[in-house]
Parts: sequence; structure tokens; C-alpha cells
Amino acid sequence: MHSQPKSRRARVALSFLALVALAPAGCAPPSLSEAELVGTWAVSRSPAGVPPEFAMATIEFTDEYAFTGAGCNGAGGAYSVRGNAIRIGSWAATEVGCDPKLHEVEDLLYSGFTELTIEGEEIVMSTSAGEARFVRED
Repeated sequence: MHSQPKSRRARVALSFLALVALAPAGCAPPSLSEAELVGTWAVSRSPAGVPPEFAMATIEFTDEYAFTGAGCNGAGGAYSVRGNAIRIGSWAATEVGCDPKLHEVEDLLYSGFTELTIEGEEIVMSTSAGEARFVRED
């Protein structure tokens, strides 16, 4: 019976240490402010194995909304920034017939559009095919 409380105390102590270690990462100030996001962001690195048309993809931020597309359809919605995380809430997309490669690119964009990350001067999108990076175009 005496070993049970020690084990529980050890687990509580380890859990506390893990929370303390991870807390600064979740509360880190963004490297870009919301005002600095406003504008158009172009692909600087595509996920491996995606169609070359992915290089045409952009993300555009206004004061309130984010939009993404690759030259045919597009998607957009309101966004918020917390720390280094950009979240797009409710969003909608157009669905017009396009080149099949562009539809594939759009599916990849939509797979990562709702949760973006700010890393330094880049925006990172985790798509179903891997990580894409965007840099300010304008």
C-alpha cells in the first residue's frame, strides 16, 4: 500500500512538469501580428508528390477573412489568431468544373486550410499530402 501513493505522486509530478514544459509553446506570442498577415501569400514550398499546379496556390488575408485557391475555385471564411495558430472557422468554397489537376490541388488546400501555423515569416499548412509553406507575395 505504501508504494501506491508514491506512484500516484510521481505521476502527478511528471504531469505537472510536462504541462510546465509545454505551456510556453502554447502561449508564445505570434511572430507575425494579425495586421502583418493582411495580404497575399504564395507557395514557397509544396508537399512532395503533388501536382505542379500546387505552386499557383495562394492564401489571402483581409482584416476579417482568409481565402485560398489555385486559379479555379476558392474557399474562404473568417479567421482568428491565437499565438502562432491561425484558425479559419466556418468556411465555404465554390465548386466549378476545372482541370482535374486543379481540383486535386484544391482538395489538398482545403484539407489544411482551417488550421494554419505561423513560423517566423512563413505560414505553414499541413495538407493531407504533407506540409506546404507560404511567404508574403505583396
